[in-house]
Amino acid sequence: MGAKQLLSRRLVLRSSADEESVDEYAARLGLARHAEIPANQDEGVPRQILWHAESGPALHYREDLFSGLPYIVFTSQDAGALNDAVQLAEVALDTWRIPDLWREVDARRDSDEWPEDILRMGLGAPEEFDEEIFSRVIGALHSDRDDVREAGLIATTYQPWDEYVEPIRELLLREGLSKPLAETARTILDEFGAADS
Repeated sequence: MGAKQLLSRRLVLRSSADEESVDEYAARLGLARHAEIPANQDEGVPRQILWHAESGPALHYREDLFSGLPYIVFTSQDAGALNDAVQLAEVALDTWRIPDLWREVDARRDSDEWPEDILRMGLGAPEEFDEEIFSRVIGALHSDRDDVREAGLIATTYQPWDEYVEPIRELLLREGLSKPLAETARTILDEFGAADS
C-alpha cells in the first residue's frame, strides 16, 4: 500500500501570471506536462493541467468553476517536499499570500470588485481555521448586497470550516433574503451535513 498523497492549499495566481507562466515554471523545475483535463461543470471538475517528474511533488494548474480564478496546487507523499514546493512557488510565481488576500478584501470593500476579492480569499484559504479570513467572510454574509452575500456563501465552501455553520443558519433567518440566496445557503448547509442539526 502506497503512502498517502498530500495536497497543498490552493495558491491563487495574480493577474500577472497565467497558464503559460505556470508551464514555464514547471519546465524550469524539470516537470513534464502529463495531462490536460477539460472542465466539466456538471461533474464539478475544474479545467486542470498536470506536471510531474519521476519523483517529488506534482504541480496542478486549475481554474475554479465558480469564479474562473486560476490557481495551482501541489501533491506529494512527503510533507516537507510539499511545503518547500509551496514556498518556492509563492516567490517564483508571486501567488497571493494569505495576508494579501484579506487585505485586498479590506482595500476594495464596497467596490464592484469586492465579490471577486471575497471569492479569491476563500479560494486561497488554508485548511486550518483562519480568523482573519473567517471574519471577512462573515462580514460579506452581513452585507446588504446580494452579490457580496453570494460570494460570502461560496467562499465558505472552499475550506468548509465548522465555524461557518451558525452564521449561515443566521443568514437564513434574515428578513428579505432572496429565494436564490436562501436556496444556496440551504444547499451549503446540506453539504456541511448541518441542515437540521
